[in-house]
Order: sequence, then C-alpha cells, then structure tokens
Amino acid sequence: MNKKASFILAIVFLSQWALAQRTVADSLAALLPTLSDGNEKIEVLNQLVKLHLNSDLGKARDYASQAERLSRKTGNRLALASAFKDIGVIHLIASNFDSSRYYNQLARREYEALMKNSGQEDRSKILEGYAGTLSNTGNWYYYQSALDSAVYYHQQSVEFSDQHGIGKPKAISQSTLAYIYQDQSQYEKAIAMHFDALHTFEKLENQDGISRSYQGIGEVYCEYLNKCELAIDYYRKALKIKKELGSERGMAYVFRLLGGAYEDMSVTDSAHYYYSITVQLAEKLNDKRLLIDGYSALASIAKTIGLPNEECIEINRKYIQVAQEIGRLDGILTGYSNLGRIYADAKDPERAIDYNNKAIVLADSLKDYDILQDLYFREYAIFRNQLHDTAKALLALEAYLVNHDSVTNAERFRAVEDISTKYETEKKEATIAKQQEALQQGRVRFWLITGILGIALAAGALLFRLARKLRKRNEEKEFLIKEIHHRVKNNLQVLSSLLHLQSRHIKDEMALDAVREGQNRVEAMSLIHQKLYMGDNLAAVEMRDYLHNLGDTLLDSFGMEDGPVQIIYHLEPMRLDVDTAIPLGLIINELVTNSLKYAFPDGRSGQVEISLWKNDSGKLNLTVADNGVGKAGAQSSKSSTSFGASLVEMLSKKLKGKPVVSHENGYATLIEFGVFKEA
Repeated sequence: MNKKASFILAIVFLSQWALAQRTVADSLAALLPTLSDGNEKIEVLNQLVKLHLNSDLGKARDYASQAERLSRKTGNRLALASAFKDIGVIHLIASNFDSSRYYNQLARREYEALMKNSGQEDRSKILEGYAGTLSNTGNWYYYQSALDSAVYYHQQSVEFSDQHGIGKPKAISQSTLAYIYQDQSQYEKAIAMHFDALHTFEKLENQDGISRSYQGIGEVYCEYLNKCELAIDYYRKALKIKKELGSERGMAYVFRLLGGAYEDMSVTDSAHYYYSITVQLAEKLNDKRLLIDGYSALASIAKTIGLPNEECIEINRKYIQVAQEIGRLDGILTGYSNLGRIYADAKDPERAIDYNNKAIVLADSLKDYDILQDLYFREYAIFRNQLHDTAKALLALEAYLVNHDSVTNAERFRAVEDISTKYETEKKEATIAKQQEALQQGRVRFWLITGILGIALAAGALLFRLARKLRKRNEEKEFLIKEIHHRVKNNLQVLSSLLHLQSRHIKDEMALDAVREGQNRVEAMSLIHQKLYMGDNLAAVEMRDYLHNLGDTLLDSFGMEDGPVQIIYHLEPMRLDVDTAIPLGLIINELVTNSLKYAFPDGRSGQVEISLWKNDSGKLNLTVADNGVGKAGAQSSKSSTSFGASLVEMLSKKLKGKPVVSHENGYATLIEFGVFKEA
C-alpha cells in the first residue's frame, strides 16, 4: 500500500468516531458554566474527566482539579476522594509516578475514613472507590516493573471486591493480573485470567473492559502461542469497541498490537501502517510509554520496508529522545545501536563509531553481554574495513571475544555450579554425622534456653498488655482532642452566625463593616480547628489546603466568588503548628480583606496573589499583593479604621516579623517571620 495513502486513510478513520465523542464533551462543557456550585456540577466535571481521559490528558487533569476544588468547597468528601483517584490515574498515564502515588494515597485515606463514618446511601460508591485505589496502587507498581507488589495489590482488590460484591474493580484487577502473568511467562494462568476478566466484564456489560480482555487474549495467542491470525480476530473485536467508545488511547494500543501481529506474519506494509497510526495517536495524547513502543516498532522494521536512511535516522532519534524523557535505558541503548548500524551501512564510519561507543557504555552499565558482543564486532568491522585502523580493529576484536566468552561461558558456569553443588552436598553429609554427636550435648542447653525464653515470653506478654492499654488510652486522648477541636469549631461557627444575624439589624456603615470583619476573623480561626479535627495530625495544619479554603470564604463574603477578582496562590507544601497557623491565618485574612475592600473599586477586575515559602536561610516568608488601584487610588471610607493594620503588626511581632509595604503596581505586603514551627 502506498505510504501516503496509508496516512490519509488513518486520518479519515480516526476522524469519523472523534466527531461524536467531541459532541458529547462540547455539550457538557457548554452546560458547565450554567450550573451552580454543587453536586450536579461535580457530576458533570466527573463525566468530562472520563470523556477526556483517553483523548486529552491536559483537559482531563483540568476538569479533575476543578472537581477537587469544588468538592472541598462544598464539603463533599466522597466526591473529593473520587477526584483524588482520577488525578492519580491521570498522572500515572502521563508517567508522573511521584504525583500519581501521592494522589492515590490521598484517595485511599479519604475512602478509608468514609468507610468508617459514612451512611448507607453512599456505601456502594465508597466500597467501589476504595477497591479502585487498591487496583490503581497495583497499576503503579506494574508501571514500575515491580511485579510482585503489583500482584499483591491487585489480589487485594479482587478479594475486597468479592467480599463486598463489587464487580468493576474486580474485573480491572483480574485483567491486569493476566498481563502480569504474561510478563512472568505464566501463559496458562494469563489466558485463564483474561477469560475470567472477560466473563466479569460481560456480566457488568462493561464494553471497555470487554475490549481490554479481547486485546489481552489476542496478545497471548500471537506473542506466546504463535497463532497471530486468531489474535488479529480478537484485536479487531477490541478495536471495534474502542472505536464505538471513542477511546483514542485504547485504539492506539490495539493498533500497536495489530502492527506486531502483522510483523510476526511478515506482512511488513500492514505492520508499518498500524505502527504509524500508533505513533500519531501517542504524540497527540502525549503518552510517552505508548510513544516509545511505537517508535521502537517503527525502528525495528524501517530497514525491512526500505525506508530511506534519513527517515530511519529520524525515527531512531525520536525514539532516543522519548526514552531519555522517561528514563528507559534499554530504549536509549537500542536507539544508539540502530544509529550505529545505519551509519555503518551508509559508509559514515565516524558517526557509526560515535553512536556505537554510546551504545557500548550503556550496554556495559546494563551488563547486556549479548548486545555488547554485537557492538564490538560491528566496531571491529568498521575499523578494519572502513577506517583501515588495524590496532583499533584488534582492540575491538579482543573486546568482542571477551564478551562472547561472557555469553558462552554462562552454560559452563552453570555446569561448574552443578559440580560445586554436588561437592557441597557430600561435604554437608559428612558434617551431619559430627552434628548428630554434638546434638545430644546441645539438648541440655536447649532445655535451659527454653526455660529462659519462657520467662522472657511471660514478661513480653505482660509488656504487650501494658502497651495495648497505653495505646487505647492514647486513642481515647486523640478522640477527645479531636472532639475539642470539633466543638471549638462549632462554637466559632455559632459566633459567626450570631454576628451575621446581628449585622442584619445594623444600619451604621462603620459598625456594620466592623461586625463583618470580625465575622471573617472568626471564620479564619474556625477553619483552623476544622482542619485539625479532620486531619491525621492533631497539632498540624496543611497550609495549602487551608489557604485555598480561606480565600474561597473571603471571596464569598464579599460576593466575588464568580466576579472579576481572582485569588492566585503560590504556596509551598508545608504543615505548620497550630500556634503558628492561627496568627498567620489571621494576618492573611486581614491583608486579603484589605485588598478586596479597597483595591478594586467600581467592579474593577484584578488579582490578589498569596505567596508562602521558606527562603534559603530557612525563614518563613509571606507576600500578599494585588494589582489594584494602589494606596493613592483607593477611595477613602468613613468606616475604615486602623484596627486591621494594628492587628497585622501585633500578630507579625508575635512571630518575630515586621510588615514591609510596597506601592508599586498596586499594593503589596511582605513579611519575613523569624519564629515559626513546622509539624
């Protein structure tokens, strides 16, 4: 098939199903701004995440982050757990492994808390979500090639799902276990597990899962049982479902498998066609794992199908680039080796030697003697036939023979090992007779040691009971402290409500403004206590989460939650002791309130930036800045008092800080604190 025609057909093929998928996504995106902040809007955001998960990771991450913020704002912990889980999956697909693990752990903690405290109405969603986090943890280890840990967590997910009658996470983990068994060369277990997953997905009528099972069954048939024609039938079934679902990522993986099947059948034109589509979709999706597989496949057949050297070189350079981005040393090694061979065939010995040497360094670090011997033999041929450098040719030949011996000697090493094992066995049998004699003498010591151990066990049991009592008392104290924080928060909320009710009957502008400011200060302290009793550390406040909530509360207080003024956050992750968090929260409350009141008169748009970080000397720095009219342009108000400024000055002094004010491009306050305590 003509290669240009292949690409045109691919574009037409992909565009047919993409249109319907975009129509649904566009409709939901258009609906989103019309919805008020609540559960309905969260559900629409969740649907948009799922629609874009296999087509546009950037948009999927954006919608999931919106769902996270809205869930926090509305206090919907189940939706928050789901948002954490989705963000973790998105980072995993993008190969951002640290972020993926962080968000999956957040999701798991939320689900565990909900399982302890939830009502019956959300029980099934909570259990399914928790099983999903176990499955995602297994996938995280699978992507890291830690197969034993991956098997453990997926088995945990299957057992938990069976225990609670949950279908979808069970089927997903069964499917992944089948792929792990394939990687471990346990093909009978793999095919059986794929069919188990298929039956579970069919009961659930889960088309995406059914297609994944078809895909896995095809892989076993083609790659391990050499039945590629049968595998292609399963791949086409999977592709049909992926197309109907609009799953670009799923289709890309099936195209990669179809290319592999045709390559195994020596139908290289078809293999090249499907590999090319794989690379196009992987580039569009920014899926690095899939992209490196696609380039690897294209590189393997480039010479076979007669591509010009320039195209072969470009494919391998892209292959190396992606491998470097995700740290795949084996991919970099293969790319360098391919380039060395291409330049050698093109009679460009300098470049051939350069890339060959880069490959040798990597192969040596990976202890891959098979590749090393091939690389050294190629180098020997280049020095002898093209560069006519006898000395270097002999050195390369010597290195080739050394590595050739490393490979061929493996069998000898095993034989020697067998002889050594036999010798050691005979030696041990001779030793056993002596040990029998010593055993009788050791029995007396044994009973003596047994008596001592009995006493130690009795003492250990006593210590265990004491430790359990202490642990129980600590748990009771922890519960009481949480209850105190909860009650303090409730009392502050009551006080805030009383101030709000009182403000309705106040006509004097100055008094009304003072009451509202007091209400905001109470809300700032209330949020601190809420974070303390909801968190896992009773003496620490996670400042990033707290300040996002405080900012939302202040915007809502001034009626600006959907207005022209936005709050931008530049916050380092940090947990502060409550004695630091309360004055710091009140300082930020005063400074942000001042900006919202005076910086943007007459509906003017703008931004308030909150920055919190530790500098190189280990001191805590805070900046609250706005791009409003500044001090000169701010309207004077009769209700304005200097209490807020005095409060900031007093609280800053408590933390050994002094506010520094700047009037450039608006109004900004910088405070460096000499005393603060992290938890």
